[in-house]
Amino acid sequence: MKAALECTMIVLLHLAADYSFAGIDEANEALNNGRYTDAYKEYRKLADLGNTDAQFRLGQMYYDGTGLPQNYDKAANWFQKAAENGHVTAQSKLGTAYALGQGVKQDNRTAVLWLQKAAVLGDTDAQFNLAKKYSRGEGIQKNHYEAVKWLRSAADQGSVEAQFGMGFSYYQGEGVEKDYTLAMNWCKKAATRDHLGAIMLTALIYYNGDGVPQSYSNAFTWYKTAADKNNAAAQNHLGEMYRDGLGIPKDYKNAMKLFRKAAEQGNAEAQLNLGLLYFTGLGTSEDLIEAAKWFKLSAEQEYPYAQYALGLAYGSGAGVVLDFNRADLLLRKAEEQGIEDAGVQRIIISENRKAREIRKQKLLAEDIAAGKFMNDDYNVKADGYTWY
Repeated sequence: MKAALECTMIVLLHLAADYSFAGIDEANEALNNGRYTDAYKEYRKLADLGNTDAQFRLGQMYYDGTGLPQNYDKAANWFQKAAENGHVTAQSKLGTAYALGQGVKQDNRTAVLWLQKAAVLGDTDAQFNLAKKYSRGEGIQKNHYEAVKWLRSAADQGSVEAQFGMGFSYYQGEGVEKDYTLAMNWCKKAATRDHLGAIMLTALIYYNGDGVPQSYSNAFTWYKTAADKNNAAAQNHLGEMYRDGLGIPKDYKNAMKLFRKAAEQGNAEAQLNLGLLYFTGLGTSEDLIEAAKWFKLSAEQEYPYAQYALGLAYGSGAGVVLDFNRADLLLRKAEEQGIEDAGVQRIIISENRKAREIRKQKLLAEDIAAGKFMNDDYNVKADGYTWY
């Protein structure tokens, strides 16, 4: 009797498993075809039966807001169920949820625990995110060597983010010995897959000639690739190359167009560069007021070179009302951020201010001596003086 019961239970388990596999395929098909209500219903049935893939899929639907209102709390709940039942991608997603505080209380230690579980089992996202935790020292002791270990694992599996991370690590010498050749190799892999950071670093390596023959032409090509994607930093660099004639003939008008694009996106360097073109009248008519406007926008972002330029403008009254106090404040800020010439200019402006004051006092004395301030109707009582 007992043996027969056990046999029946085994058959039922197999039937349930067969239904589960059939059901998950139907649910996946419904999801892929945009039949979200059907997908949700089928996933929910299977999830309640303990199907980890269904639990994960439900979590992902809630996380993305696919076919139902986005809800991080419910997403984290389903990720947790699937993760505890060994679903690797769910473990990775749950780790990310804890890292970002999405649907759960932000907790880097717990994030690292779940990311480690998934990373060991080969999840590339978990490996990359764990590398970031080691690099930043979040939830675990900072360790660039461990960071590179996990970056390499993810990069070898094709993670474009990790490939850039490897390139950056070799370029900086973080967790590995500095090696510009390997930096370029990894960056090129990611750059050819349109990773913006890798494109920018590839351009910089060519620009500086770090481990490769220096080539403004190649740098220009890569910066243009990023600039065409509306990257403000690349637009600014490209503008500088047009302005200075690096790899291409000088072209102030193109430089101005690129500086403006970047400046209007809030790039502080481009705002200063645009202001300088207006100040010098290169590529446009000289306009000191417009120059000062862009200097101000850049200086408000605490960019020291803009503080220096704006300080000089206030010290000379170029495009702004002459203001020695403001000039000194701005130049002091620039000096504190390492602009040595700002200290020299503070002294010069201070001396100019003293000379100006002396000249004013001399002119005043001359005017008094000439009787320019004599008033025949002067009333002593008006100043409160009286003998009674």
